[in-house]
Amino acid sequence: LSNIGQIPCARSSLMSGIASGVAIGFIRGMTTTPFAAANWAVGTFAFVSLGTWEVCRASLRSEMAKIQAIKEEIPKRRL
Repeated sequence: LSNIGQIPCARSSLMSGIASGVAIGFIRGMTTTPFAAANWAVGTFAFVSLGTWEVCRASLRSEMAKIQAIKEEIPKRRL
């Protein structure tokens, strides 16, 4: 857990999830009970964190595949 900031996509995903969870928890807290607002906040945090994690990781995989394709093509261009 101490090295979580070094994991690709972890920091941005957690920050997005925290910000979204706090915002939704605050908004729901004005209209419902604190327990219900906390449930919404935790659910939003989990949903947004996992969603942004998957989008970021897919983007990273796509970028790595493009880099690998370029690496494989460079020797062919030199011939």
